Amino acid sequence: MVSKAKLYSQLDRMEDELRERIIPHLEHAAMGGNDLVFCATDFNSCSEPTFKTDTETDSLIQLGRQILALRGKLGETFERSIAERICWYCRKWEDTDDNYRKTAQGLAREFLNEIIKATAKT
Repeated sequence: MVSKAKLYSQLDRMEDELRERIIPHLEHAAMGGNDLVFCATDFNSCSEPTFKTDTETDSLIQLGRQILALRGKLGETFERSIAERICWYCRKWEDTDDNYRKTAQGLAREFLNEIIKATAKT
């Protein structure tokens, strides 16, 4: 059986990787360089699964799901984790019923600020 210390170490590495990959991805989008930053296959409301999706976001979501599964195994909370929040932002972007939703650029800035604030607290 794998010790909890090894699982926590694995979780830390995975969360560090997610943070390291998502920050430049969001920075690029926040500067207007990627309007598809929150278009992911799992959250795409179109019938075509590859229509308007961002492959890096898809990859980040898969990593996030692994993190959430490991957090669950360890009895850790998902709330406000980057892995949980990326899914929230993708759902928010896909909510076409929200007439006041922000642009991809605005959501990227908001998410980036959220990550920076959370990192500063730790």
